[in-house]
Amino acid sequence: MEKAADSGSVSLLASRELASLFQEEFVAATGLAARWAAERVQGNRRLEHSWKVPFDADGGVQGSFTLYWDAELQRFLAGRLGTSAARPEYLGSVLRSVAGRWASWQSLRSAIRVRLQPTLQDQDGREAAVLARSSAALIADSFVIELVFALESREG
Repeated sequence: MEKAADSGSVSLLASRELASLFQEEFVAATGLAARWAAERVQGNRRLEHSWKVPFDADGGVQGSFTLYWDAELQRFLAGRLGTSAARPEYLGSVLRSVAGRWASWQSLRSAIRVRLQPTLQDQDGREAAVLARSSAALIADSFVIELVFALESREG
């Protein structure tokens, strides 16, 4: 399992573990099978939609989960599941559920309290300096979904 720089802080999920959590939630929400494709992906610029769930934790740790997908997946989900699936909030809720499960797992595993923050709709696109990053690409039908977990700062 990948770890953050100091052993007392929030650990990074290994990419396959992160993908596994997301797969379960995605299948439950959409009925589509998603399979793990790659880890430590560097970002595919053609994935024009994203949703970010920031968090903070004990010890001044801050980070985020970010999900990236393309417009075709959004249209496909809308045709399959209805108009509510056409909105970014639909996949955003899947990501938030994964983040909530991860936060619960962290508190049980290491007694570190992780608090999810609200997702800001009008993000300015600026990325925080990333201290550590874990990412996974998944394939659902013929679509690629990228999931990124990042530790962005550690105060104190």
